[in-house]
Amino acid sequence: MMRSALFYIANIISRIATRLLVRSDVIGGENLPQYNQKDPKQRAYFILENNRSSHRHLLLRATRQQDYLLSGQQILSQEPSAEDSEEIGLHDLMATLASNPDITVNLYPVAIFHGRLPSREKSWLKLIFSESWNNSLWLSYALQLLFNGRQTLIHIGKPLPLNPLIDTRQNTDLSEHKALRIVRTHFQQLRSSVIGPDLSHRRTLISLVLKNPEVQSAIDLQAENNNTDRDKIERHCQKLLNDIAADFSPATTRVLDSVFNILWKKLYTKIQVSNIKPVQNIAQTHQLIYLPCHRSHMDYLLLSWALYRHGLMLPHVAAGDNLNIPVIGPILKRAGAIFMRRHFQGDTLYRCLYKAYLQQMSHRGHSLEYFIEGGRSRTGRLLPPKTGLLSMSIDTYIQEPEHPVAIVPIWISYDRLVESQSFQHELSGKSKPKETLGTFLRTLKILKEDYGEAQLSFGQPIELSQQVDTTQPLQKNVSTIASQIMQGINNATSISTSSILATCLLSNSEPLHKNRLETQAKQMQQLLKCLNDNNQAVFTTTCTSQWLIDAEKRKQLQIHGNDISLTDSQKQELCFYRNNIQHILILPALTLLLAYRSPNPSVQRMNRMIRTLYPFLQAELFLPTSEGKLTPALKKIREALITQGLLEDNGNHYSPLLQHSLTATLMLTAESVVLRYYIVIRALFHFKELTEEDLTDTYLDITGKIHLQYGYISSEYSDKTVLLTFLTQLEKQELLTKRENRLTLNFNTDSLFKESQHILRASLTELIDQQLGMAK
Repeated sequence: MMRSALFYIANIISRIATRLLVRSDVIGGENLPQYNQKDPKQRAYFILENNRSSHRHLLLRATRQQDYLLSGQQILSQEPSAEDSEEIGLHDLMATLASNPDITVNLYPVAIFHGRLPSREKSWLKLIFSESWNNSLWLSYALQLLFNGRQTLIHIGKPLPLNPLIDTRQNTDLSEHKALRIVRTHFQQLRSSVIGPDLSHRRTLISLVLKNPEVQSAIDLQAENNNTDRDKIERHCQKLLNDIAADFSPATTRVLDSVFNILWKKLYTKIQVSNIKPVQNIAQTHQLIYLPCHRSHMDYLLLSWALYRHGLMLPHVAAGDNLNIPVIGPILKRAGAIFMRRHFQGDTLYRCLYKAYLQQMSHRGHSLEYFIEGGRSRTGRLLPPKTGLLSMSIDTYIQEPEHPVAIVPIWISYDRLVESQSFQHELSGKSKPKETLGTFLRTLKILKEDYGEAQLSFGQPIELSQQVDTTQPLQKNVSTIASQIMQGINNATSISTSSILATCLLSNSEPLHKNRLETQAKQMQQLLKCLNDNNQAVFTTTCTSQWLIDAEKRKQLQIHGNDISLTDSQKQELCFYRNNIQHILILPALTLLLAYRSPNPSVQRMNRMIRTLYPFLQAELFLPTSEGKLTPALKKIREALITQGLLEDNGNHYSPLLQHSLTATLMLTAESVVLRYYIVIRALFHFKELTEEDLTDTYLDITGKIHLQYGYISSEYSDKTVLLTFLTQLEKQELLTKRENRLTLNFNTDSLFKESQHILRASLTELIDQQLGMAK
């Protein structure tokens, strides 16, 4: 009697405590049963990871909020209940099912995390307060609710059908053990994906890296080559590892989460996260490596925040040591930053140390994050992949393929960048400002600005077990997977309103009437939806008139009555957002341009001309379609253009519908890309041989003249990286030879120049020839 009274009082206290202290997010609400709960033939039970009365109350409250009426009799626990408890147990459930085979029973595993960040062995306070792998003391749990209750995650897993586990030849105990083994495996995998593995003492981790056989060999080699004391080199390695290694702190991360909640509300009207469900699913079975595109310092902050908000383990992030500045550097380290030198080619020992550290992180199951582009893109387009860290990750997987690894490409974009002004300064030739504490403090003025929406879109995870070919050299695997990653990032494109408005505005040299711009923007949105096969792009539901109001607030355009105009600075800035979607629009735009300019725009002729340009377009813009599948892809594009009223099929040839307001916009977009290719090849043809420096100077001089005369204002014209990417692709195609930094063309250019006359305006080609001294 006394025990029942105490249990009743404890139950009331638990209800009050969870109601006052706990604020929860639910993941997996879509897994809740859809069938009639009163159907005697269909039964659903929920099994908790921990047998806590507060968790039962939380589950009841969460399902009620999801419009599912759950009764207490449907809740089980993987932990044994008290002997005198009236709760149904898994053993009883399996026995009922064995004697009633016509009943269908599904078991839903439910895990509840308070704080949901890994604990650190060296701090008993954090061990008590935070979610961990072994936290069973009642005092620990009480403090956990007190300190972390408002950061609670309830994860409802997919149903486990119990009927297939029943074997009438076996006793009920064996069936129960089967079910418990499956449930425990699920909870173990889920706990690892949410809070991560236990974190060892940092000094222990550094010691393990130093003992790595490859590191020891590298130390021996350097000592021998430099005739240096081996202990001195090892002490140097320890110092390097102290600079590299993260110092992850759950307490710091919780504080930063609260800070970022406030920061994002100041900076962004909305943060859109899409297609994260496949990542949540694969996180339970694979170590994840997140590879986002890199456009802003906000990228890694937003990504870590989004992963935490969606119940995923926080990744350790490889970051440039330029961010390891006073005050900021230690905070980033405690948030999981792994600092590295910007360049360490030729430094075998440093590379070996960094690789061994990443291997240790991988062995322990930590998720990782790094930027495959290396630095931030100043033009809004993806930069060529830097494969150093990717090579380390793939090599580690090849050595231990029993540990499954998946790479997650991620698209990140913004209505407006916080670095937009500094990027413009750099593209105009000014040096990049050095990161210092003073620079950081000066950037706090961004809190007064409006930056619109931010978008994070997760691409399809790439499982290394399906992509790595161990019969091929490492570099071959790295190159293939790097291309898949870049294409995966572009496939996950989330289209912003800034990208649509920029594409429409920059194709017009004169101010646009407000109604005309709204019409163009709406038509562009419809075209992009039609072209988007993957159906991942996020399209805003607000009307185009609101887009203009929001863009004016962001100082990206000017509205004077019914006219929309741009300053020179705004034109430069908008180039970035236009380039965000150039990989989607380039083939449709090129199709329209060829249909307009070609003397005989038949399907065969247009396909042949696009096929000639495609290797360069694919290398520069990371287009996902292989050359073998280009013909059917171009057919789909023509059909989309016809559907949207931009192209007309005249039987044996095509013609663009010039009355459509988007036709000229798209043709100008394609012409600016082809024009850059023409300038490079024309200069190499005329001078026969040029150094990279001379070619760059010639290229920039000519594009500067074209900017002034024809208004082709675009950031990639002044970005040397874009030019070097094109030259690299020419060399790969064996169309260009590079000897001692001198470049020479390897192919007959007659047909190319002849076709160019049908694509580019005569006034443009004449201006280029005049600047090269080729004018007749």
